[in-house]
Parts: sequence; structure tokens; C-alpha cells
Amino acid sequence: MTELNAFHFTRWPEIHYGSGVVKGIQSSLPTDPDLTLWVTGGSSEKYSLYFDRFLAVTELQIPKSRIVHISGEPSPELIDEIVGHFRNESIRQVVGVGGGSVVDAAKAISVLLAAGTSIFDHLEGVGRGIPLTGEKLPFSAVPTTSGTGSEMTANAVFSHVGESGYKKSIRHKNLVPDEIWIDPDLLTTCPPMQTVCSGMDAFTQLLEPYLSTKANVITDTLAEKGLQLIVDNLEAAHGEGNQNPDVRGSIALAAAFSGTCLANAGLGIVHGLAGPIGGYFDIPHGVVCAGLLAKANEVNHRALQERGEAHYLQKMAKVGKIFGQQADSTEDYCQLLTDNLYRWERTFQLPKFSEYGIQIKDIPKIVSAAGNRNNPVALTEDEIGRILEHCI
Repeated sequence: MTELNAFHFTRWPEIHYGSGVVKGIQSSLPTDPDLTLWVTGGSSEKYSLYFDRFLAVTELQIPKSRIVHISGEPSPELIDEIVGHFRNESIRQVVGVGGGSVVDAAKAISVLLAAGTSIFDHLEGVGRGIPLTGEKLPFSAVPTTSGTGSEMTANAVFSHVGESGYKKSIRHKNLVPDEIWIDPDLLTTCPPMQTVCSGMDAFTQLLEPYLSTKANVITDTLAEKGLQLIVDNLEAAHGEGNQNPDVRGSIALAAAFSGTCLANAGLGIVHGLAGPIGGYFDIPHGVVCAGLLAKANEVNHRALQERGEAHYLQKMAKVGKIFGQQADSTEDYCQLLTDNLYRWERTFQLPKFSEYGIQIKDIPKIVSAAGNRNNPVALTEDEIGRILEHCI
């Protein structure tokens, strides 16, 4: 009999999925185009490929004065600057078209425009500790990178990079978008390396909740399906299938599932390291998660063996079976999972962290700031350090 632990599950947005589905977004917008604020990537001089595709598909006429651009992971200061600029502009709706950073920025803007406050009033750990009330403008998300799952979560993450840097969140259940539009036709603009790193980030955000101490029957079900979708499609998305809407759409749905899983079951050591790494160094979140994934799984596997954690080893073995290879035991299937993650690391030629300025001497500082979070086993500092050392 399956043991059903008690759990609380967050709400989902209204979901629109399918090739060309984003054409219908106009029905959800105010009739006056000046009342909608659009948040996207690229720059005012040159739109991103996916925003150009979005405009072509929807045939929307958007005033340039109602488009803001997020380049890289947004800082709290940038969010306050944008909100200050539009506070008196009669904005009635916010739409984020882009990756996780764009969606997070749009979430915050929709809340702060309604609340009339600063992001530093609410930012966890470094802010003034004022809870968000949940007041916000209507908000829609159009994800384009299939990685962070931000379109499904109730928090938004912001970075201040440097020696004393941080990655911190604002959080409220109403930060979950009112609706999301997942259109595979927009996803084919994502470059191969970004596709891979985003997809491996989503894989991590499915694997870690699946092995989490807070996992439940719903997150397990979503995680298993999402992991299968990525295993079946990630290599195709990196190669000949990169323009295939079914391939792209499968990974996009897996990423959405990953957002729900992390929001309800928590994350593990990969994201426990990704936070401080992203605060101290200017390195994309997807690159961090992709680079850490294989070694972290190997270290977790050995630690679970040594601590005799049979329950989590059995779940890890179930993930190993998803790759479709035959093995003789739980141990062998766990090893198959690690072997395939290392194969991805080689096949996709993932960048080393040293390319972003991270050095061996930085390991103690990062490890001291890392957290085991909901990892299935409490890792030692030495074990965590070995994960990092492999990636540098």
C-alpha cells in the first residue's frame, strides 16, 4: 500500500497550450493597448527572436512605450526603477514574454504597481520584512525557454551579483500568474545551448522534488511524467528536432510541471548551491544547474547508500529506469541515472564554471552559504565541495 503523507498544494494558473495558441491572448487584454505593460528580453534597439516571433504570430500592435526589456537575471534596483517609471501610467495589466528572469520581473512589477511599494520592502532576508498583501494587477506569462518553471510558482527571484551578492525572493500565492500561454511555435527560437541548460534545469527541478523529504503523491506523479518527457526529447531538441513543435512543447510542459513540483515539494543540493553561486558570480542559472546535476546525483547516490536510505534509493532507481536501459538491481538503475547524466554533460559539452570566473579557492565560501534544503540526505561540507570541484 502506498503511504500518503499529508501535504498542502498551491493553485495553478489557467493554462493555454498548443501551436499557435498565443494568437488568442488578445482576448485576455484590455482593449486600449496603453493599459498593458509588456515585459520581455532583448533591448529597445533590437527585440529578441522570440518576441519578434510573438509579435508576428499575434499581430499585436504594441506601443514601444509599453515595452520594457530585461537583460539577464534582474536586480532589485532594476525592478524598482521600472515600477517607478510606470507608477503613474494607468497600467491595468502586465504580460511577461520570455524566460524565467522575464517572468519573475513581470510578477514583481504586477505586484509592486498595485501595492505602491518598493521590492526592498518585501525581499526575503535582505528586505524590510513587510509581507506582501497579495494585491496585484492581472498578470499573464508567455514562457519561451522551458527551464525555470517560473510560470507556475508563487515566488520571484532577484540577484545582486558581487562579493556580498545574493539571490533572494519575494513570495505570495498570488504571484502565480492568472494565466499562462505555452506555445511551442515560440520555443523554436531558443538556441541549442540555452535549450540544453534550460532543459537540464527543468530535469533538476523534477528530480529534486521527486527525491525531496517533502514529496507527495501529486508531485511524484507530475515529476515522473515530466522526467520522461525530458528524457524522450532533450537530445532531439539539441539536434535535428530543435524546430519540432512537439519536441519543444514536451519540454515546455515538463518545465511547467517542474515549477509546480518545486513549489510544492522543495528542492535539493543543486539549488542549495545555485543560490549562492548566482549571487557571487554572473553565471546563468541554467548553466549552474546543468553543470552540477550529474556530480550531485553521484554524491547523493553514495551518501544514500552509506546512510542506508532505501526509500530514496528505490525512487532514484525508478528515474534510472526512465532512460529505457535494462539493469539487474536497484543499485544498477541508480548508477544508470548517474551514467546518463554524465553522458548528457559530455554530449552537450556543458561549460565549466571556471569560464565564469569561479575558482577552486571559491569553494569554501560557496559551500558555507549553501543549504541542503529538502535534499534526501544531509550532505557534509566535504561532499558538497566535491560536487563543486567537479564543475570548476
